[in-house]
Amino acid sequence: MERAKRRHSAQRRSTRRSDPRQRDRGAAVGGSAYGSPALTAPVETTWQGEVARARAALAEVDTHDPEFLAHVESCRLRGGKPEHAGDLVLAWGALKGIPAALRRFEEHVRADVDAAARRIDRAPEFGDEVRQGLRVRLLVPAPGERARMGEYAARGPLRAWVGVAALRVALNLKRASAPAAEDVLAEMTAGEPDAELRHLRKTYSKEFREALEGALGALAPRERALLRLCFVEGLTLVRIADLYGVHESTASRWVRKATDTVADDARQRLVARLSVSPGSVESIARLVGSQLELSVARLLTATNRPDS
Repeated sequence: MERAKRRHSAQRRSTRRSDPRQRDRGAAVGGSAYGSPALTAPVETTWQGEVARARAALAEVDTHDPEFLAHVESCRLRGGKPEHAGDLVLAWGALKGIPAALRRFEEHVRADVDAAARRIDRAPEFGDEVRQGLRVRLLVPAPGERARMGEYAARGPLRAWVGVAALRVALNLKRASAPAAEDVLAEMTAGEPDAELRHLRKTYSKEFREALEGALGALAPRERALLRLCFVEGLTLVRIADLYGVHESTASRWVRKATDTVADDARQRLVARLSVSPGSVESIARLVGSQLELSVARLLTATNRPDS
C-alpha cells in the first residue's frame, strides 16, 4: 500500500515537470522557464525577439554580452518597452564607442537635433555647434560618473529623448555665448613670470582678450569642441579619438591644428589692432604663444557655464 502511494506521488511530480502548461504557469508566478527569475516567459520572449531583430541590423553590437543583458533587464524594470529595444541596442553601441553604431546614431537623430537647434538659433553654424555639444553631453562621462547615454531606458523613442537633450544643449550654448569675464586675463597677467610678457599683457589685456575670443569664435564648431574636450574636460587623445571614431594620431593632429589656428589668428588680430612696427611682431608672437593652452582653457571655461 505504502509503496503504491510513493509510486503515484512520483508519477504526479513527473507529469508536472513534463507538462508545458504546468511549466509555464510556474514561470509566470515566480520562476522562469528561460533562466531569468525576474522575467515572465512571455515578456522575456518579446524582448529577446526585438533585441535579435535589432542586432540583425547592427551586427557590430554584442547583444550576448552579460553587461548588455544586465542593462536590458535594468531598463525593463524601469519601465522600458520592448518595441524600443532597437533604440536601446543603438544607444548601447554608441555608448561603447562602436564606430558603426556612432554613425547610425547620428544619422538616426540628426533631424531631431537640428530641429531643436533651430528653435533657439536658425544659423547653420549654431546647429553644428549643438551637434558637437550633444556628442559631449551624451558620450563623455563626468569624473566618477557614467556617460549620460546610459540613462536612456527605452521608455520612449530614442529620437524624442535625444531631442530633449539637444534642446537643453542649445539653450546652454546660447546662454554661454556672452563675453568672458574681464578678470580671466587679469588673473593670468598677475601670474606671468616673464617681465616683458607681464608688461604686454597688463598694457594690452583688453586687446589680448578680444583677440583670443575672436580667434576662438572663428574656429569651426568641431575644432572648438576639440579644444574644449582637451583643455577644459581634460580628455586624453585616446578618449577623444574613441569619441570621434578615429585613430589617436588623427585626433592629435586635429587638436594641434586647432591650437595653431587660434595662435596664428590671435597674433594677426593683435598686430592689426595695435598697429605695431615689424620689430614688435616677435614680442606679439611670444605674448600669444606664452601659456596659450592655459589661456584657451580659461576662456573656454568662462564661456562654458555648467548645465542648469
